[in-house]
Amino acid sequence: MGELAQLLGSPASQDAVRLGVFFGLTIGRDLELPRMVGMVMDRTLMLGHEVSWTRPFHPDEEVDVAVALADIEDKPDREIATIESVFTTPTGEEIQRQKSTFVTYKAAKG
Repeated sequence: MGELAQLLGSPASQDAVRLGVFFGLTIGRDLELPRMVGMVMDRTLMLGHEVSWTRPFHPDEEVDVAVALADIEDKPDREIATIESVFTTPTGEEIQRQKSTFVTYKAAKG
């Protein structure tokens, strides 16, 4: 976190990196879960991204992350998927929760 705060280079950078260093979908493998549920990335747009905190991250603390498909809606021309990422301590204390919503447009038939 120190290196990122230094790169940001503002008086508030130390606090900023403690609030949102990670994007849940890229934990482990870049966009692995969207690919697993069939999202074709060249036809996919992000509709929204929500972040809620129980508390800031602490420097050098261990963090567990669970990324899961929370919802998927199948429409005639598109699918809307909501993916939730939950950041916790090894003892289960929740630190942060992220909800990312995507729309994937289906390929035109014909």
